[in-house]
Amino acid sequence: MRRLDAEWNLIEQSCDSELGRHYEGLFTQGNGYIHVRGSYEEGLIDSRQDREYDRKPANVTLEQHEKEKTKWGTYIPGVVGKHPLLMTEMINLPYIFELKFMINGQWLDMDESNIANYTRWLSLKDGVLYREIEYVEGDAVRLAFRYSRFVSKSSKHIAIQRVEVKCLAGKASIETEAGINSGVRTNGFEHYLERKLEADADKAYAEIKTNGGNTVSMLSCLSMAAPDEEEENCTFKGVADAGRAYQKRTVNIACGQTVVVEKRIAFTTDRDLNETGTPAARAKEYLEEACEKSYERLFMEHEAVWNREWQAADIKIEGNETVQLASRMSVYQLIRCKPADDYRIAICAKGYAGEAYFGRYFWDTEISMLPFFLHTDAEAAKNLIRFRYETLDGARRNAANYGYTGARYAWESSVGGDEECANWQYADHEIHVTADVVYAIMHYVKATGDLGFLKDFGAEIMAETARYWCQRVDWSNDGSCHLLGVMGPDEYLPMTQDNTYTNNMVRYSLKETLHTLEWMKESYNECYHAFVNKISLEDSEIAEFAKVAEALVKGYDEKSEVILQSQDFLSYADIDFDEIWTDRSKYFGQHISQEKNYRSKALKQADLLELIMLFRDSFSDRQLEVNYDYYEPITTHDSSLSAAVHGILCSWMGRDASAAEFLERVISIDMAPEKKGAEAGIHIANCGGIWQMLIYGFAGLKSAMSSEELVLEPHLPQQIQSMEFPLTWRGNNYRIFINHNGYTLRAR
Repeated sequence: MRRLDAEWNLIEQSCDSELGRHYEGLFTQGNGYIHVRGSYEEGLIDSRQDREYDRKPANVTLEQHEKEKTKWGTYIPGVVGKHPLLMTEMINLPYIFELKFMINGQWLDMDESNIANYTRWLSLKDGVLYREIEYVEGDAVRLAFRYSRFVSKSSKHIAIQRVEVKCLAGKASIETEAGINSGVRTNGFEHYLERKLEADADKAYAEIKTNGGNTVSMLSCLSMAAPDEEEENCTFKGVADAGRAYQKRTVNIACGQTVVVEKRIAFTTDRDLNETGTPAARAKEYLEEACEKSYERLFMEHEAVWNREWQAADIKIEGNETVQLASRMSVYQLIRCKPADDYRIAICAKGYAGEAYFGRYFWDTEISMLPFFLHTDAEAAKNLIRFRYETLDGARRNAANYGYTGARYAWESSVGGDEECANWQYADHEIHVTADVVYAIMHYVKATGDLGFLKDFGAEIMAETARYWCQRVDWSNDGSCHLLGVMGPDEYLPMTQDNTYTNNMVRYSLKETLHTLEWMKESYNECYHAFVNKISLEDSEIAEFAKVAEALVKGYDEKSEVILQSQDFLSYADIDFDEIWTDRSKYFGQHISQEKNYRSKALKQADLLELIMLFRDSFSDRQLEVNYDYYEPITTHDSSLSAAVHGILCSWMGRDASAAEFLERVISIDMAPEKKGAEAGIHIANCGGIWQMLIYGFAGLKSAMSSEELVLEPHLPQQIQSMEFPLTWRGNNYRIFINHNGYTLRAR
């Protein structure tokens, strides 16, 4: 077997159909513009991709997905359409990497063929997916296949494939088919209104018109370096049928001979930003440019961009190979997912690696993923936050739908910003996302120093959300105001009173809105008045913002020890976890009815502890320890967002053993094969959580929310000897080295 660097490669060492979809998700490739699951190029003969079924709204954490051996997935963020039951979802587009081989009349198939010496791996360093196998036909024929493919990071509309086939024994007739396959469905539904499929000796072409109103064009060409004596006798043929457009060619190969197959693919849409011309015309131009370059040249250009990405983001870890690989896996996925110069999209909850969350955007972006980009790629961070400005009209519509003025951000947002969550308990009550957006705006501004963003985009978001909060609160006779019927980050308690996390995020949001408006009035008076006129903001409304900010119940003071997660928290039932949760390898939620869960003290994830992490300086060391010890034992960690938060807090408390245990749990979420965690897509917020554990937890970086200066208070566990990483802080670039003796920091 090939010797691979275990710190840079995700490796699948055997072909196990039970783990196929897991590795497809884990091996997803992309460049921000397009993302493709790591499926076999030839698919599986007995696994159709155009099967239709009804997927209905469900608890997405506990939902049991359709059982499939393989799941093709080609996604261009922003290309969405209506589903009859699930509202708007990201559309699974035609599979661009289809490349099939028929050997002596038999299709190569990873389930049905006789395969030896299997290895498949994703190189995190450059995003190339490799596969090496030997095809064995009795004692007569033995062929070695070496696959490689990548989605170009240097030319976002291009992807490239290469397969080398060497005959090790005997001889064989090899028929190759390569092109575009539109025989796919999204969550069992057909989103294509029209298909245009064409193929000839030079290319294969597919144009799709979706029920979301988009046109997508995909164009591919095949080339083959065959043994010399075969060249004159073999020609390419184009075929368009059964949802496929492809080219085919047959060659004969004898022992010692090699065939090299290459395929280039171009893809465009009618929603491409700052591009002119039809998608079809542009796809043709991009493909022609790619065909003028060799595979090696295309790879070198692609590799150079990845090298720059890693220079800005790689965390070098000594002494723990598992943590090193996990950190690079998480950074790879975050880099892959970041918008390609497009502020009209964010990063969906499954990292564009599957359809489980329908390609929608949650608070994960602002709280779990944004910190990575703040300190590695400020422009990407700005795009992610600007997305909320671009969808502000959707947030206004959401508020109006509930009878309020202002803006209420969707719990599950698509590209329009309207509420897409079909489950009422989340859509109606998980309102903290609206305040999370403002928190993220301030985090961006404090980490980058980009005050212009506040003036150009942030202030309008803040004022409109403040209007919503002033109508959403309820007032008591004692002059205090409350947020009733609220679901906090802990989604296992659905309608609580004065959730402490939500109330304090709203208080913060309102106060920062007031500060921002005052700053604009003093520093940009003309701009301020234009802004006030634009949204018809009255002085009386601003006074109401201040009134609500002061009157909204905080839920604790500096003398509090156990701080209630919500004011009614003690009224929920205590339960015996050991009696109910008999199999800890499964979610707690799978062992209890939703009805009982919703009336019990069983937390899905960090809630009050999330608040402490985000506002660390607002809580004493005593409050951190007491509340951690109270809430962690009743937290199920059924959410992938939970373990990283607890691990960071353990680091801050000096509980290194517990921090290391949580790190193992965080890593296993997507990387442990037995969990099959990546089957329906990557837990991309958890990737952000791994980065935060390493940087906020072990390196002890003080958040820009609490420090204007770059401050480190390392808490390196014994399992790690040292860490070295780059960091951008308010426009300045640094390189930081940490070991058990301390740390060094230098400009770069």
